[in-house]
Amino acid sequence: VKAAALHEFMKKVPSDVLVVIDEAYGEFVDDPEIVQGLDFYRQYSNIAVLRTFSKAYGLAGLRVGYAVAPTHVADYLRRTSIPFGVSNIAQAAVIASLLPEAEAELMSRVHELVIERNRVLDALRTQGWHIEPQHANFFWIRTTKSAEIKAACEAAGVAVRPFPEGLRITIGETEANDRIIATLQNFVD
Repeated sequence: VKAAALHEFMKKVPSDVLVVIDEAYGEFVDDPEIVQGLDFYRQYSNIAVLRTFSKAYGLAGLRVGYAVAPTHVADYLRRTSIPFGVSNIAQAAVIASLLPEAEAELMSRVHELVIERNRVLDALRTQGWHIEPQHANFFWIRTTKSAEIKAACEAAGVAVRPFPEGLRITIGETEANDRIIATLQNFVD
């Protein structure tokens, strides 16, 4: 969501309605016009921002994230959270991930993934696929051939996630991405 569009939306939202901005993929955004949740949180009293360590930080199995929210919302979140929901291992991993010396590695990994994502999207668009701009570590292709494409991708040794209305494809290593590109060439609508 572009910042200007969210400002327009917020003008229409009653102040007692909570708006939640999910920034699970925030580190992968390379468009300066995309919403920065904390900026909106500072401007509006009815915004909460959700972040996770599962995606860019690579801690998916540890299930750690956080919310930045108005005090009364944070109080309700604390009341409903699972006791001891974050293990000692997860806490140690998060702390290690936030150390200044870890930031350069994180940003390098994210930068490389964004470059690879854009390479894959450019290749697929050149084939004729219409793909909306993406700002995550995966992309979406609208197609009615999900089942057939899934089977062809499996035969090529790669996995995609099919839905009746399209495919969710995660950016992987270059070799796997090249297999996806080659496989999808056979299914362009």
